[in-house]
Amino acid sequence: MNVYHCDELAVIFPPGRDLAEKIQEMGMDANDLAARMGYTPKAVNDILQGNVRIVSEVAFLLEMVTNIPSSYWLRRQVSYDEYLIREKVKASLGNQPLWKKSFPAEACARNWIEKAPEGKSKTETTANEVHTLLKFFAVGTPQAWDRYYKDARLKVAFRISLAEVKDPYAMSMWIRRGEILSDEDPMEQQDHKAVRKKLKQHLPEIIDFAAANKILPESAKDITYNTPEADVVDDCMTGLAELCRKIGIRILFVQNFKTAPVHGMYRWYKDVPLIQLHDRFKSREAMWHTFFHELAHVLYHGKKGICLQNVEITHHHPEKEEEANCFAQKCMAEAGFVDG
Repeated sequence: MNVYHCDELAVIFPPGRDLAEKIQEMGMDANDLAARMGYTPKAVNDILQGNVRIVSEVAFLLEMVTNIPSSYWLRRQVSYDEYLIREKVKASLGNQPLWKKSFPAEACARNWIEKAPEGKSKTETTANEVHTLLKFFAVGTPQAWDRYYKDARLKVAFRISLAEVKDPYAMSMWIRRGEILSDEDPMEQQDHKAVRKKLKQHLPEIIDFAAANKILPESAKDITYNTPEADVVDDCMTGLAELCRKIGIRILFVQNFKTAPVHGMYRWYKDVPLIQLHDRFKSREAMWHTFFHELAHVLYHGKKGICLQNVEITHHHPEKEEEANCFAQKCMAEAGFVDG
């Protein structure tokens, strides 16, 4: 399972400090070095003080004078540049306590995100926690998260914005968790027409499987939001995932959040149709109805967009949802569910 955490870098110094130690060892001073490099004493002093970056030309000249490869000086400069930008970012992330608190704390308890290390100050601790969230979402800044999940970029990717969802922070974590699990277990890219054809051929087999798995196991009836297990998947869920994988459809069971009680989602992710379901349905009937509802989207509604069940989004297409409900009811009836 992937976890995301903040990597600590030790405080490092500009490469000029190494250079100062080297020329002292060689019995030289800044003026000698400047003369040997063909630079002014001021230019060399700027290098020694870390006021200017060591570029390729400087690194080459330093190699000639110190007999230390230019690659060493360039690597030291890159390391120092990385240190500076990390410190700059850390300072800005430390000012984001409200953004961090917007996300459900349960994500750490589920091991979706590793607990960030404690910092020397409250600001540093906040920065580490924000960093873990950014790594989880694979975005660079909280502002980038806002643009992707609430504004135009999400609309391009999914054709929806989470700005209208009651808790976009929890919802985005649930969606992202599915992406991470998908990336851990790659599938061959699929053609939509081919998937539809296979799905039509294997639909009776899926319905028969549903008919044989109508009852929720007793051991699963006590599983609630507060149950500590991360993702609870039983033999029925595993069997369904394996059956659909043969068709070219990925099935994931991922626990949702109380503030974002989504039951199911359909989307294409990296050219694979993905049905993501909650893992703690109160009955098998509810699970199967949600599954068949999302399966209808695979069959009828193409690769564009994203469909979220049990979530109010005003610009969803009600006619598609009605078509999916009718399909689900028909499949449920064929599987022998009384109220199908």
